[in-house]
Amino acid sequence: MRRIIKVPASAVGFTALGVGGILFSLFGLPLLRLLPGGPSALQRRTRWVIHRFFQAMVWFLSKAGLFNLRIEDLPERKALDGTLILATHPGYLDVVLLLSLLEQLTCVVKTGIWTNPLFGRVVQAAGYIPALGPESVIESGALALARGEALLLFPEGTRTNPGQPHVFHRGAAHLALRCRPSILPLFITCTPPFLAKGHRWFEIPRDSCDYCIRATAPLDLPWLDLKGLPVPRAARMLTRWLEGRFNQETTHAGHHDDRDQAVHHPDA
Repeated sequence: MRRIIKVPASAVGFTALGVGGILFSLFGLPLLRLLPGGPSALQRRTRWVIHRFFQAMVWFLSKAGLFNLRIEDLPERKALDGTLILATHPGYLDVVLLLSLLEQLTCVVKTGIWTNPLFGRVVQAAGYIPALGPESVIESGALALARGEALLLFPEGTRTNPGQPHVFHRGAAHLALRCRPSILPLFITCTPPFLAKGHRWFEIPRDSCDYCIRATAPLDLPWLDLKGLPVPRAARMLTRWLEGRFNQETTHAGHHDDRDQAVHHPDA
């Protein structure tokens, strides 16, 4: 499908994302607050609405030919309670895809969204974690894991350029050291890149993108090597270990081949 169709489809998708969020904040959320059950019930219902809305968005964008989605070895949601999910982050749609696939995830949102007068009300009702600083995120993430929630983190902190090695912040390591949760790695790839870092919504490749979300076995962390170390040093070592495992798996899977370097394809 040529870009002459894909660009309007992308515009419709992102307009729906904005308009849908505003309408839900103004009308849907107040209705949910009237239902019984308190904050925990409101959180579950808000996350369910987000999950369903993102499912519809992903369906529309895939049917419009912007991407083909492949899922490999992703566990059932009920098996992920209390799990720390670490995902690579090549594109803007990564979180949309994951929230459409896995209901009731806890995730970290940017401060700008958290403080937004409209969208902030939605993410707060959903019980998401604001990115107010490393210590705040670690503390809130630890509480979420202790409650048995599935916590999604992008350990790189931002979208990364295709072909570059993974470089992680230490938040994931600190959470692992504090809570010792099961850690599920998710490897997300998109070929050719779509809405990667620095790309705008109308910069659409000519060919449909191959979006793949692949899970591997939960990580077996090197606890013996970390035993007795001061927390800051253990976090540094574990961060390097996690980077090594992710880079090794990415290279082994052949995800950084020549196709990843092609960002735009001019129409024939």
